[in-house]
Amino acid sequence: MGKLVHAAIQRGLAIGRSVKIGTVRGIVIGYNISRDGKFPGTQYPLLVKTELGTAKFGLDEVKPA
Repeated sequence: MGKLVHAAIQRGLAIGRSVKIGTVRGIVIGYNISRDGKFPGTQYPLLVKTELGTAKFGLDEVKPA
């Protein structure tokens, strides 16, 4: 899991960073470290808060704003 968090930070997706998911803006509020469930951190390591709510995203779904 640490490798994914490191990869996110290397891509400029650190906690507090403004990001875009398509046309929706948000802020990275944390990292999903869960290994189980429908949205495991291995596939969806980013927690992003948007005007639509908080959700988990993959590294390829989020871009720095």
